[in-house]
Amino acid sequence: METERRQHLQDIYATDQSARDDFTPQVSSEMMEERKREVRRHQLTSFVLGATVLVLGVALVYVVIREYMDILQAQTAPETIQQEYIPRYSLPTESQWVMDFSRNYGDPKWDGEGERPFNATWLKKASFNVILAEQALETRKYAEAAEYYQNALEILPELEGVKVPLAMAYFQLGKNMEALKLMEDAANADLTFDVLNNLGAACIKAEAYAKGEQYLKRSLELKPAYAEALKNMAILYKKQNKEAEACSAYEQYLDQRPNDTDARYDFALYLTKIGNWELAGEQLRTLTAEVTDVANLYFVLARVENKLGNGEAAVAALQRGVQLTDPKLAMAWMSEEEFDLLRNEQEFQSLMKYVEKGRSAK
Repeated sequence: METERRQHLQDIYATDQSARDDFTPQVSSEMMEERKREVRRHQLTSFVLGATVLVLGVALVYVVIREYMDILQAQTAPETIQQEYIPRYSLPTESQWVMDFSRNYGDPKWDGEGERPFNATWLKKASFNVILAEQALETRKYAEAAEYYQNALEILPELEGVKVPLAMAYFQLGKNMEALKLMEDAANADLTFDVLNNLGAACIKAEAYAKGEQYLKRSLELKPAYAEALKNMAILYKKQNKEAEACSAYEQYLDQRPNDTDARYDFALYLTKIGNWELAGEQLRTLTAEVTDVANLYFVLARVENKLGNGEAAVAALQRGVQLTDPKLAMAWMSEEEFDLLRNEQEFQSLMKYVEKGRSAK
């Protein structure tokens, strides 16, 4: 019994000899190598598939971007808005209604049949152009202003208050003859003293001196001692070589505007040109009392004092001019023949040596 039991236990725990013989070191090594090769094949396949997917993704992105760029380039650029923006606050309250209409609202064209329209719409069209013309004139867009004023006159030929500003726009554009012709029919009510002065100045620029004199005289009739008109009158007479009239106009203007140093200097130079040395000296002495840092003023004053025989005053003016300028320029002034009368005076000789020394040092 004991023997059978031991045999039974041995049978339970016994190992199959054939299976044990199959597991050899040689067989295990071959299986491991095969598994490694299989892993490498899977890795290579995964890499190839991943690289393919990546290339396809990049290609797809490139195609999409290129198509998008082509679409953008194929699109036509939007047309710029031709109508310039005008802020409402830049217009008077009573004129702001024009912002509710487009620019073509003021088109002056009509079919030409029957009588010219004269109704509320046509009046509004004329007002529309006048408002835009005034806006353009204020911003110095003279071509636009002229166009709008022309439209207003085309709509209502007898409209008052348009011809004068249109003429001023013409003057600014250099259309002097058109402006003067337009002014012949201008209503007197539109010709205020300042408008007449501006017209006179425009005529001077256009060299229409006779017409300019008429406008300036009418301006002074409406407002005597009007400074701007007096200055323009002085310039007009100077260009006409009317010496006495020009001097009188300059003096009247400077009585009104004594601090206009530029006008006083122009007047002084004009006086030296016509040889009125006494009055030139007065103007230059007044001028150098206010302007003390301009060398040319003192050189001109020295010349005038020399002409008047005031040698000491001439040398003093030269000394001040020398202090304010380059020695070469000072020597050029002092070498003029007009200063020959001063060359024997000791102070002038000392000044010449001083200037010559300064010029040599440079």
